[in-house]
Amino acid sequence: MPFEHLQQLQQEARSNRFSLPEKQSEDKHWSGVSFTLNDQRFAVQIGEVLEILPVPDTTPLPGVQPWAKGVANVRGRLLPIIDLGEFLGSKRSANKSVNRIMVIEQTELAAGLIVDEVQGMVHFSASNFSEKLPVDLPDVVQPFSTGSYLHQDILYSVFSTELLTMNPRFLKAAIDKF
Repeated sequence: MPFEHLQQLQQEARSNRFSLPEKQSEDKHWSGVSFTLNDQRFAVQIGEVLEILPVPDTTPLPGVQPWAKGVANVRGRLLPIIDLGEFLGSKRSANKSVNRIMVIEQTELAAGLIVDEVQGMVHFSASNFSEKLPVDLPDVVQPFSTGSYLHQDILYSVFSTELLTMNPRFLKAAIDKF
């Protein structure tokens, strides 16, 4: 009879059990740092930015391109400071108080990239990614962009610091003849 009693308990348990919750679909997300450059909105993958700082005082270097603003001592580390807008062919915005540097590091190259403004972290749904670049994205920026995200009716170009740091022109900051 103990066995019959166990069978009866098992049947009661099965009839009163809760069903497992349905597996919710996991929407993949992509997180980035949002910044503006020449009135265009960009996002760079969160892992590509080490820190964001106000633009530090720099020590100019002779014989470098105008977009290479010099070096700065950032926490005991000499960091080249690059004006990203100027590298891409435009002048810096007049409001220098909101300019920031995004400190990046790719393989053995670290640099501080001056951008117009940093808005902060933004999360995108992976379903909102498009490999198409925005139609108003300047030609000079396209080699460093990998697609775009639409978020709250704002189109963000995805900027790749990896592509930037592999670019021969970026790597050759020295002027040939000075």
